Amino acid sequence: MKNIKILFLLLIACIAVYFIIHAPMLFVSEKKFGNINRDEIDLIRIERDSIQTKLEKTNDGIWLAEGKQTNEQIIDNLIYALSNQAADFPVPANITKQVIDKISSQGFRVRVFSGNSKKLDFKISCFDTLCVGLVTGKRQPYAISIPGYSDKIIDYVSANASFYFNNNVFKYLPSEIEKITVENIDNPTESFTVFHNSKNQLMLFDTGNQRLISSFDEYKIRNYLSYFNGVEYTQMLNPGKREKNNIIRQKPSYRLIVETDKNKISLTVKNIILNKPVEIYGQLQLFDTNNFYLIIGDNQDIALAKWVDFDILLKKLSDFVNK
Repeated sequence: MKNIKILFLLLIACIAVYFIIHAPMLFVSEKKFGNINRDEIDLIRIERDSIQTKLEKTNDGIWLAEGKQTNEQIIDNLIYALSNQAADFPVPANITKQVIDKISSQGFRVRVFSGNSKKLDFKISCFDTLCVGLVTGKRQPYAISIPGYSDKIIDYVSANASFYFNNNVFKYLPSEIEKITVENIDNPTESFTVFHNSKNQLMLFDTGNQRLISSFDEYKIRNYLSYFNGVEYTQMLNPGKREKNNIIRQKPSYRLIVETDKNKISLTVKNIILNKPVEIYGQLQLFDTNNFYLIIGDNQDIALAKWVDFDILLKKLSDFVNK
């Protein structure tokens, strides 16, 4: 009898411990996606696949991504979306399993904290224009949106820390630039390198023919160097693993490498293939003529950029050679 009482007390203790650990999520509503005080948020963790990032607010109110200061507007948009998003309607039962499978395999997990208190914990994914969320530990996914806004919530969410930084790719004074290489993939004879020699003189190198150019327009090159102060991409993208691999494998149009005494930035330009060719000025266009994919650095982060912003950087060798 005594042993039975001891076992019963141990069982009660185990149940109590389980509830202490799991109670926060057990009693969270399956519709708990927003409705939190944005001023209280001080930590956001976002992960997808094997990539994750931590956004943390300092005592001074500055948001950091992996220890680096972020773009204030990008963080403000994210926090507004997380604070105000709401469940619109439950996903129909006949497609619930497929939706959960996609959210589990391709979705972002988002956790929002205020001090030691976890305010939100859910996964989110998109099906065309519809965003669907699933609260961690629950079984009913919901279509979610930001009331009064047509923007998709997922547009503000990324597991890549670089998504939350300023959109500047280059912000150099001409005096800071030591070397620029433009590799023209489609027309290699127009590839070139600009650099300073040991006497700090500007030099132009024909990379296609592997020779120095003896006669070039130095004024044009100095003007060209001034273009690398304040160049921005449009936005960082969040492609899934398969889509990202497809973009990475695609043939590039240009490679652009800029070197200073402190760092080296490598960019790869890739066309955006249109789902349906478009006729512009009587010619059938297979690629987006306004935007392109910009692959940034060794991490191969993918951004959307505009040709009009980068055309002045993607010069040809013949632009500088004296006729």
